[in-house]
Amino acid sequence: MLSNLRRSRRGVATIIAEVMMVLIVILMSAIVYVWVVPAFTSQASKDNAGAAYAEKFETVRAQFATYVVSIPETVAACGSQDTIGCAPSGSYLTCGGSIISPHTGDVLVPVNGVCLITSTVNGNVYVSNGANLTVIGGTINGGLEVDSASSVTLTNAGISGFTGLYNVQTVSITGSRFNTSGNLGICTDACGAAMYAGGRGYFSMTNSNVTGQVENEVGHNTIVNNNHITGRLEIESADLGQIINNVVGSLDLDQNGTIVIAGNIVNGTAKYGTNGWCGTGNNQISGSTTGTCIGNVEVDVSNTGSIPTKFVAVYMTNIPLAGSPSWQLASGNPTQCGNALLATCNQLPIVIPVGDMAEITMGWTAPSGAFPLPWNYIYFIFVSSHQNYVDGYLYFQQGLGMPLQSRLEQRICPPCY
Repeated sequence: MLSNLRRSRRGVATIIAEVMMVLIVILMSAIVYVWVVPAFTSQASKDNAGAAYAEKFETVRAQFATYVVSIPETVAACGSQDTIGCAPSGSYLTCGGSIISPHTGDVLVPVNGVCLITSTVNGNVYVSNGANLTVIGGTINGGLEVDSASSVTLTNAGISGFTGLYNVQTVSITGSRFNTSGNLGICTDACGAAMYAGGRGYFSMTNSNVTGQVENEVGHNTIVNNNHITGRLEIESADLGQIINNVVGSLDLDQNGTIVIAGNIVNGTAKYGTNGWCGTGNNQISGSTTGTCIGNVEVDVSNTGSIPTKFVAVYMTNIPLAGSPSWQLASGNPTQCGNALLATCNQLPIVIPVGDMAEITMGWTAPSGAFPLPWNYIYFIFVSSHQNYVDGYLYFQQGLGMPLQSRLEQRICPPCY
């Protein structure tokens, strides 16, 4: 009897243990259902990280919306723009080294010669074919006439008369003063001329003061930044022109390939002629403006992924695009433009179906402030709704620098909206 009771107690204990195991399993299953399933459901409904990895797009090509080649212009002949001529008419000093003490009389830098002036020349300075002239802290109390020289470098220099630069390969001017005599009786294409520069070379003038007019024609790279010019500034037939943060009497831009005008104060009229590509922004013009300055760029982006791409933000030179882009699909299919289907859409977002390509045209406005030099491109970024982005460099003279694939922005998951 006692042994039977003991066996029955052991059986009950086994049954109780098995029941407890079943209850534990049920409880754990309930916990999993209550906590884990909703978490996965939440992520499936909100986290689009999977979609972000499925989305792929790339830049295919980019260009300026107009053909950016300058219209040719004839460079004036040496000595034709002033009264001092292209060569000394009397006695002169030949500079084959340096002038470090005051000299009275004309100076000639001979063919392929090199001359450094750090003092005062009371006369005209003439620079011959292939020669190099450098003036550092020096003064020319007369005119400067340069014909087909290799280079002219003027740093903290002063020139009292007219400056003529004809077919010079490289001109670098910094912190200098021109036409300090204030003579406004010299007439080129207009009276009041202080400087003429012409020829397919590199021209840079920064932080300088000019009394009178500056005329620059047929340059390759023409950079005029942070100067004060009392008369007209004319840039004509430059391949690439950059006019930034100047104070000028008036502005005349015509027949240029690509030209950028930003942050200038124009105390008179501004004239925009026939320029291939013209970008302007943040200028103060007190007089009338004639012509237009249009700076459109076009970037083509292809959807190479497995889901549609939707661009929700566009940046140019690291700032949000001013205005709205205009875009169409390369396939010719209508765009999803808001709630409508249109051939061309003029708003965000830009929706690119799988396997299609968007042709996106954007108007460019120069940001305020000076640009680092040399500056010869526009940087752009497209950002998608899944936080992917593609960027690139659009160069003025060659178009898109390199086609690039989309990349993920830095992401913190969850959530990854």
